Amino acid sequence: MSLVPLYEPRTISVTSSLVNFFQIGETVMWLDRAIKWLLPREEHFFTLLERGAQCALDASKLLVDCVSDSNRSSREITIKKIKDVELEADRVIIEVYKELNRTFVTPIDRSDIYKLGSELEGITDGIYSTALQITVHSMEELPSGSLEFAKLIERSCEEIRNAVIVLGSKSSFLEIRKHSKTIKSYEDQGDVIFRTEIASMFKHETDAIRLLKNKEFLEGLEESLDLCDDVGNVLSSIVIKNS
Repeated sequence: MSLVPLYEPRTISVTSSLVNFFQIGETVMWLDRAIKWLLPREEHFFTLLERGAQCALDASKLLVDCVSDSNRSSREITIKKIKDVELEADRVIIEVYKELNRTFVTPIDRSDIYKLGSELEGITDGIYSTALQITVHSMEELPSGSLEFAKLIERSCEEIRNAVIVLGSKSSFLEIRKHSKTIKSYEDQGDVIFRTEIASMFKHETDAIRLLKNKEFLEGLEESLDLCDDVGNVLSSIVIKNS
C-alpha cells in the first residue's frame, strides 16, 4: 500500500506567484512611463533652477569684489548689491515651491527639484550672511585666506551654473559628474585653507575680539563653500537616478 504524504511541496504555485508579482511590477512601471510620456512635462523648472544658480554665481562674484576691496564705503555698497541678489534668490525659490504645488508631472523627481532649488538659495543666503559680518562686526581688515576662499566659492558657483544649464539634457550627465567632482576638489582646497589659517590665527593673534571676528568670518566662508559641495552632491544624485 502506498502512503500519501500529508504535506506536498507547492513549488509550482510559489514560482507562479513570483512570476505574477514581477509581471504586475513591470506593468505598473510601464504605465508610469506611459503616463509621464503622454502628459505634458513642465520643463520651465530648469529655467527656474538656472536662475537660482545664476543668483549664487552673481553673489559669489560680488563677494570676491567685497573681499578684494579695502574701502569701507564701497564694501557697504557691494554688500547691498549682494542683498539684492539674495532677495532675487528668495523670489526664485518661492516660485519653485508654487510651481511644484500646481504641477502634476515634473521633468525630474519633484523632491530633487525641491532640494536643488533650496540648496542653491542656501548658497546665496550663506554668502550674504558672511559678507554682512563685515558691516555688523565693523571689520576693517579681513583675515588671511579670505580672498582665496572667496575665489574658490566663485569657481564652485561657476561649475554649479554650468552643470545646472545642461541638467535638462540626459546626454550631458557625464559632464555634470565632472562639474561635481571639480566642486568637491574646491571644497577640499577650502578645508586646507581653513585649517591652516585657523591654526595660524590661534598661534599669533593676541587680540581676543579680533580673533573671534576673524574666526567667525572664515567659518562663514567655509560654510558657503560646503553649501556649494552640497549642491554638487545633489546634482550627482540626480544623475544617478535618471541615468
